[in-house]
Amino acid sequence: MPARTLRRCLPLVLFLGACGGGMTGTYADEDGVSSLEFKDDGTVYMSLLGVTVEGEYELDGKRVIIAGPNGSQVLTKDGERLEGGLGMTYVKQ
Repeated sequence: MPARTLRRCLPLVLFLGACGGGMTGTYADEDGVSSLEFKDDGTVYMSLLGVTVEGEYELDGKRVIIAGPNGSQVLTKDGERLEGGLGMTYVKQ
């Protein structure tokens, strides 16, 4: 592959690599009613009262942006905690 082609493709490869989630693990609310399971490929499984749906997430600094079938949500990562609106807090399990 010519060097010129490599130079043109490198920014795209770096951009696509940055689009992945990069976060793994399960976070649950303090009451055990809902949980979020993050995969490093940008997939998140959101469970509430035994029902699980799949969505996507992306990291933007300390913000975790989740997009699911019912809309989007932004959480703030604070160490091992994710904090959302209305006092919702998830703790890493």
